[in-house]
Amino acid sequence: SHDRYDYRNFYSQSDYNRIHNYLMHKRTKIISTIGPSSKSPTLIKKLYDKGMNVVRINMSHTSIADMKKIVSDVKAINKKITSSIGVMIDTQGPEIRTANFGKDIELTKGDEVLLVSKSLKKKNQIIIDNLSHIRGLKTGGKISLDNGLIDLKIISISKQYIKCLVLDSGKISEKKHVNFPGAKIKLPTLTDKDKADLNEALKVGFDFIALSFCRSAKDLKELNSFLSKNKCQPTIFAKVEDQEGVKNIREITKNSDGLMIARGDLGIETDMTNLPYVQRNMVKIASELGKKSIVATQLLESMINKPHPTRAEVSDVTNAVYEGADALMLSGETSIGKHPVKCVQYLRDISLNAERSETLHFESNLKHESDWHTLAATSVKLAKKIKADAIVVLTRSGFTAELISSARPRVPVFAFTNNRVTQNKLSISSSIENVFLNFNKDHEKTIKNAFDVLKSAYKFKNKNKLIVISGVFSDIFADAIQIRFLK
Repeated sequence: SHDRYDYRNFYSQSDYNRIHNYLMHKRTKIISTIGPSSKSPTLIKKLYDKGMNVVRINMSHTSIADMKKIVSDVKAINKKITSSIGVMIDTQGPEIRTANFGKDIELTKGDEVLLVSKSLKKKNQIIIDNLSHIRGLKTGGKISLDNGLIDLKIISISKQYIKCLVLDSGKISEKKHVNFPGAKIKLPTLTDKDKADLNEALKVGFDFIALSFCRSAKDLKELNSFLSKNKCQPTIFAKVEDQEGVKNIREITKNSDGLMIARGDLGIETDMTNLPYVQRNMVKIASELGKKSIVATQLLESMINKPHPTRAEVSDVTNAVYEGADALMLSGETSIGKHPVKCVQYLRDISLNAERSETLHFESNLKHESDWHTLAATSVKLAKKIKADAIVVLTRSGFTAELISSARPRVPVFAFTNNRVTQNKLSISSSIENVFLNFNKDHEKTIKNAFDVLKSAYKFKNKNKLIVISGVFSDIFADAIQIRFLK
């Protein structure tokens, strides 16, 4: 039999090489945004082959027709692969952007500009959509244009306009993001456009929703009420993007299935130098409450144009893995970038290297709300104690597998399910290999069939030591927790 996993803080190089070649098991999941650079079925399959687990469709930039085509292509690919790809729909949310005003506006440091909701026919005006919905602006406050490229300082506020001092020179074009740090946007989180987009997406079926600009538990309750009558019940991630969301983070986490740490707007709405602390705190709260976390935005930003990441980007990704995030998300890198496949490959290799070290163990504060939580945590400790090669879970709803994932095992967790919806939803969960398997009335036969998949698809060998947990016949009692050897 081969060497066992090394459970010291770091794997040795030889041990790492063995895992790398033997299983290629990556605990941290990868989400790729699909766009012009990656929307062909061939490219989606290539991204999967390099380590992508979930495709994200950003409805701020994707048409209904393109969204349906991507979902259909993923479904076709899923018929041919062992661990299926999940689909995430990301809502546009209540965005404040510059209006359609034709040619670019040149701004020079020291100039004064007027932000207006409709044209006052003044030379130095910038028309902003939805400007009348902003509350709580103060003289001396900051406004950021185009994701923080140009900052403005508020000089005075009147009914007709906001007079600002330009702090950074640059060009501003139409349909660019405008941020008002600390202010409140009096627009619904789930807009009419979002509802129309989701209604179309629900018809074709998908697995995850990222709710943009989630500011309170009320936003999540509204989304749940909107989804309640639908057969398709996606897993809900709250995208926290402003100070109000950060302030309500515990309530938001409790009322969602997980958090997406959207560092673009968050880095503008909060102080950028405080962003790593905000990220770490959000991952920690999610782990303690047994919820998922996704770290997103600018992970490999330089690779939109360049073939290799910066050292700082590699360290940033590694840090997210150390924190124990379930998933890492690529945005422009795979949607409009020049090297989408290479980006996923880098993310996979950085993750595999980072996973040689312990995480920060935020999951150690996970509250055990039921015997199932204790069983999951115990199975992870048992795997470590007996140096098991993997945990095998038989599950219909995915509940048991999710709990084991929350306990952050160092070994692969093979979740076998006879439900395609469950299989796809497990695609985003840390440590899980999500596999479809028809269950047999004879329980032993089902386990044997699962073991056959481990040998054929995952290169397992006889005598591999496994922990087998079955939650098939009941969601209240564990049918069995066993130590078995593959044969």
